[in-house]
Amino acid sequence: MSTLTYEDLKFPNYINNKLFFGNLTVSDAIAATVPAGLSLLLVGDAGCGKTQAASDIYYHLFGGNIADEGQGILIRAHPEVDIYNEIFTQINVQAGRRELTDNINALVYRVEELNRAPPVGQNQFFGLGDGDMDNKGRSISLGREGYHQCIATANLGNGEFSGTFKTDKAMYNRLHVAFDFSSQQYKPTDEDRFEMDERTANPNVKKTSPRDISELIIAAHKEIAQKTADKGIEATAVLHYLSFGLENCWEYEQKGKSWPRKCQGCQHNPTDDALCSLIREPVLRTLQATVLYAAALEYVAKLKDPAVNLDPVELMFKSFEMTGAYQFLLNPGILKQKYEDDVPAMMHAAVEELKKDFRVNEGYIFTAMEQAKEGRRIVNFFEKDGQVGDYDSLGERAKRKISPIQPFTDKRLIGMGWVPKYLDYVLKRKRN
Repeated sequence: MSTLTYEDLKFPNYINNKLFFGNLTVSDAIAATVPAGLSLLLVGDAGCGKTQAASDIYYHLFGGNIADEGQGILIRAHPEVDIYNEIFTQINVQAGRRELTDNINALVYRVEELNRAPPVGQNQFFGLGDGDMDNKGRSISLGREGYHQCIATANLGNGEFSGTFKTDKAMYNRLHVAFDFSSQQYKPTDEDRFEMDERTANPNVKKTSPRDISELIIAAHKEIAQKTADKGIEATAVLHYLSFGLENCWEYEQKGKSWPRKCQGCQHNPTDDALCSLIREPVLRTLQATVLYAAALEYVAKLKDPAVNLDPVELMFKSFEMTGAYQFLLNPGILKQKYEDDVPAMMHAAVEELKKDFRVNEGYIFTAMEQAKEGRRIVNFFEKDGQVGDYDSLGERAKRKISPIQPFTDKRLIGMGWVPKYLDYVLKRKRN
């Protein structure tokens, strides 16, 4: 059986060669969500290319509509949308009841203009993100062989789109990776724009000839998912740092529901821009998406250049930047006042600061985690001549000359108290 190639994933119409990470462009990063099987949110101004990118995935990778022997379902959101009756069930006149259609077997569900449906209507799309619909009290899995993808587009603006509605946190949480084409970070390069201007003028979305490579995509998805079972020390450390570290509050132990209100006037936040006040901890679904997307980015980077080596720490933080941006993790006051509601800009800035903080302590974290795998628990360190060692292994005479370093504390902006708990977990598993 042939395997997925980098050329297979290249878009036929959408062009965006803005550098994203490593050897990957923005187009590559969008395409990486496909073998990952992660739901994709494309937002931005009208005519910015989000529908073109979604269309390229829909037709060029999945063959278009399931009714036309493709693998996809296209839904245009509107105030009266009813996907249960319009898409997933039909009336069996002879039996006198509604029955499921073959549309539940589609691999890609493309929702155009998600926020053109009111919030109560958007609730119908939860199942598309979950890959699971309910019918007559039964759970119905969407897709095939554990694979499905939801792609949603939306116009987010400053009141210019009068026919749109708000989207709540629960819906955003089911759209795992978000690209905002209104942000300078994800706009095509000038050269891309020159190339697009050379094409025959056509203001409409360009529809490519249907091509279905879904079997290759499913196989790649299984391979990527398998890789996440062994994350490695670096990715595991970043994962727990984001989960437990961002949950920490130096003053009150945990951020809790009153964050970020209690950041105002906090002794550890004198200038109202302390790192812990910028961003809070992600939920489990976002963390899982971060791990899977990082694996998919590495997979596509290797398809593009087998010799490339991506730093796992940098990769995990970049992945979190994309999976966490639209998950209501950012301080809304700072987002509005300092960043003028530019979510990608604030998310990028916050993640860069988180990465700096992690890098300061990564030597201690990695050493402790590596030693735990060997059955040793190290939480006190010494440093000499650039080398990190176990302080508790020193003799009493040596200890009098060297001060211990105790980095694993929650008495800091981003908590590190999770490390000893993780070491105990690893050692317990090793004993059992």
